[in-house]
Amino acid sequence: MIAKKEMKIEFGGEVRTFYFGLGFLGLFIDKTSSNINTLEKDVQENPFKVLPLLMYYSLLYGCLRNDTTPNFTTFSVADWMDEEGGMQSKPVLDFMAGLSASMNAGLPVEKGVKKKVVMPKI
Repeated sequence: MIAKKEMKIEFGGEVRTFYFGLGFLGLFIDKTSSNINTLEKDVQENPFKVLPLLMYYSLLYGCLRNDTTPNFTTFSVADWMDEEGGMQSKPVLDFMAGLSASMNAGLPVEKGVKKKVVMPKI
């Protein structure tokens, strides 16, 4: 469940808070020299690089917000993903669903149309 652009997911041996929204995306884009217009394409072309970075910067943004020292690195996040079962593991799928929902928040929904959770085209 998502509340206030954040989501708690059991990952890396503990429940961690992943942050979504402008601050996290700004940090991710700034630190990775990514482009919001190509994010979906980048995830599809190389999820093994992009997803661990998205998850890392989502967690790191929380540390910056709360003025705490992170107890993880990009390598830790990638290792945890592997330990959980890779790209199709529950924590990764939950993160992607949360990211997608946060980017689609506020969009009108047609009546009678079931919403499918996918990375939005930006």
